[in-house]
Amino acid sequence: MPAAPAGFPRVSGQRTMISATCRVESGSAGEDRVLLEQHDGRTLAIVCDGAGNGGQGGRAADLAIAELKRMWQAGFVDWVRALRSVDQLLKSQAQGGETTCVAVQISDDGEFRGASVGDSGAWMLRATGAVQDLTAQQDRARLGSGQAYPNPFKAQLMGRLVLASDGLLKYARSSDLRRCAARGVDALVDSVRLKSGSLPDDVAVILVE
Repeated sequence: MPAAPAGFPRVSGQRTMISATCRVESGSAGEDRVLLEQHDGRTLAIVCDGAGNGGQGGRAADLAIAELKRMWQAGFVDWVRALRSVDQLLKSQAQGGETTCVAVQISDDGEFRGASVGDSGAWMLRATGAVQDLTAQQDRARLGSGQAYPNPFKAQLMGRLVLASDGLLKYARSSDLRRCAARGVDALVDSVRLKSGSLPDDVAVILVE
């Protein structure tokens, strides 16, 4: 059964100004993961896409999210150092599993900082103009390889921010992104659905606006 979208609505008159929703749907191995957390004017958004023999990709993704959440709750915000640390942790504990990762902290004023490895990524969808791929230059080595080289990025939220695994990024058409994002995470997932109703790959997506 498809996973229901979840997240945090924008609430007028309260401090929280960031609206974030997410969805994960299995199209193959079921090893995509997301995390959304909000605390004290900060939003944490993470997408991981596990890979590895014997189902260890899901384990790697779970371990990565748990460790990054722990660091964030402790006030850790250097995402390059964080992902390098997780790379070594997974190499020793994930039993051969690896995972892509894009992790971002967004403040209530819309400023965000993050880092990424692998082929999960972050796209900025402004009201006009081309889609901005914030992670276009990232290294493809995954966390758990022991060779991950995280790519940092920072920007101001202008329009909508899409964090996603390659199940969306690889198959979505650029011409459809802005229209689908305006309709929410369900529309983004449905934009890559096959005529049969199935998906070509697992899909994980977080939509921030």
